Amino acid sequence: MSHTKQYPMQFTGAGGEYFVIWIVNIALTLVTLGIYSAWAKVRTLRWFYGHTLLDNQAFSYLATPIQILRGRLIAVAALVAYSMASQFAPTLAIVLLIAFFVLLPWIVVNSLRFQARQSAYRGLRFDFTGTVGEAARIYIGLQLLIPFTLGLILPYIAYRQVRFIAGNTVYGQTGARYQGALKPFWGVYLLSFALILLPFALIAYAAYQAYLMQAAGVSREMAMATFSGLLAAGMVAFYLMIPVVGAMIQARTANLLYNGTVMGPVSFASSQRARDLVWIYLSNLVLVALTFGLFIPWAKVRLARYRAQRLTVYAPEELGIFVAGQHQASTATGAELADLLDLNLGLT
Repeated sequence: MSHTKQYPMQFTGAGGEYFVIWIVNIALTLVTLGIYSAWAKVRTLRWFYGHTLLDNQAFSYLATPIQILRGRLIAVAALVAYSMASQFAPTLAIVLLIAFFVLLPWIVVNSLRFQARQSAYRGLRFDFTGTVGEAARIYIGLQLLIPFTLGLILPYIAYRQVRFIAGNTVYGQTGARYQGALKPFWGVYLLSFALILLPFALIAYAAYQAYLMQAAGVSREMAMATFSGLLAAGMVAFYLMIPVVGAMIQARTANLLYNGTVMGPVSFASSQRARDLVWIYLSNLVLVALTFGLFIPWAKVRLARYRAQRLTVYAPEELGIFVAGQHQASTATGAELADLLDLNLGLT
């Protein structure tokens, strides 16, 4: 009888090592007027993948710089066309925006598929099987309902996006299933809405206090000074709350994605915390500013290490045996290679 075994994720990269790659990438990108950026991206991703370990085996990034360069050239051409149209042909610019909106589901699907197919573990590639039609319903149809629902549909959109990404991910010949529920997404977004409203409550309190002071015969100058002070505090609180809410949504959505996903006999446990991400983001921001940007490699490594430390994989047998069995089953068909554009949308 097999027992569930725990496999913690690991990230073994060091900031100093990545700094060398990062600074060389910047120098060569500048010298080649941006052309080397495709090679820089591949080199960077291969380094991060290679230092991300599961059961002491590293992940692999398989895309070639030419694939990245081709996608970037097309993306830049489209951006230049839109920029010129907005200057000399506003009607054409509107047409191009509408075309981008219509093509968005195709862009989402092909971006996710490219990223999956260029990722591998123990010689087996990942894949993404989502359809453009489903992406259109989620990334266009549901988005159009946001103003009509006053934003209350956002938890459902987040749930559908997570289910779309996780439920269509494939490793070898094993497809993932998303078993998470909608209710926790409501909890995340309702708390986020409440936190965002707190600064506005402080501003409303400021206005109320100014009104009471004037009604009590306090001079207008003193009442306005009190109002201005509380208003400033409310605005500061609002801007401070934005990264807090962003970190909370990011951490809890990642947890909901991994904790609700099952891939064959394999399950996942993610335990990211908003307060940890807030501390990492804010401290990284301060250190990057103090070092005039030179801390960026260490900042990226800190985030990658934290996310790996907070993710655990559970399998009912030796992971190597599971992978070997899948490898044998998938060798007849082989891994499908796709010549797709890498638009770097950051959707995953």
